[in-house]
Amino acid sequence: VISSSSSSARKSPKHASKWYAFVKRKKKTPVVRFKEATALESSHGLSWTKVRLLGKGGFGSVFYAKTRTTNNQKTNLPSEMAVKSAIMLRSSSLIHEKRVLCHLGNSPHVVRFYGHEVTVTANGVIVYNLLLEYCSGLSLQRQIRKSDHGLAESDVRSYSRDILRGLKYIHSRGYIHCDIKPANILLMPGRPNRNGTFRAKIADFGVAKAVNEECHNLRGTLRFMSPESVRDRKIEYATDIWAFGCVVLEMLTAKSAWGYRRVKDLKEVIGYSDEMPKIPTNISENATDFLSRCLVRIAAYRWSADMLLQHPFLSVN
Repeated sequence: VISSSSSSARKSPKHASKWYAFVKRKKKTPVVRFKEATALESSHGLSWTKVRLLGKGGFGSVFYAKTRTTNNQKTNLPSEMAVKSAIMLRSSSLIHEKRVLCHLGNSPHVVRFYGHEVTVTANGVIVYNLLLEYCSGLSLQRQIRKSDHGLAESDVRSYSRDILRGLKYIHSRGYIHCDIKPANILLMPGRPNRNGTFRAKIADFGVAKAVNEECHNLRGTLRFMSPESVRDRKIEYATDIWAFGCVVLEMLTAKSAWGYRRVKDLKEVIGYSDEMPKIPTNISENATDFLSRCLVRIAAYRWSADMLLQHPFLSVN
């Protein structure tokens, strides 16, 4: 994954001494001068600069970045991007995500991948960066939190179509996302003939797996995990459909499908009980039936993404 040039740079005494000095300063947060970073390995050459922090996660940080060009430099990158960054020693999730995105290729319903770069900061810290499409509408999670009682069914229908089209594509390429949730659905403005609405795109493939890949650990976010994944560590296409059903329920109610429970209780309820997420009574009959096709404890009985796209709930204009 990392070229010989970047590997040698990572192992050189100069970079190593600076890295270990950085690790020892536990109480100090290093000030990274982004403009002084230089590329060690690059799919485009260092032609962008980080502008501001968008968020942090277990993998590292996400930055809003802008492409910079000179008279002697041309780039195929867009003018703005989201750059996911992690120090090299903690970059396994991003490197895995890069591999998955390369295999998936481009889809209008998946956040686009532009390339990767390994850089070294002014402090001598080696950083792995993923260059991704910037979604200015931010996340579905933020959209849900702005609503008091859930989104309008028309918006839920629209986002559900986009997410299912994304899942259909991902599954057709032989992958399971494993972490479908509102925070991993990003929004892009500009749906034709609809004011104030967004297009939804699936993001964050850090724990995605190939369908034939063995899995012995829990993957994803517990409150969106399916019964079979919690109980048997079994992950299949239907696992994403259960998580999608939880997302639809959260869009409709602005509440978690399982309420707010302790982790221990949540594992017991999801994996070893007959309890089901409560479907509200104030939604349409089509929406109720749609959820009942997603939230089925027996994975084999859940509808596929393709089948759900034909459901009457999504056929209403």
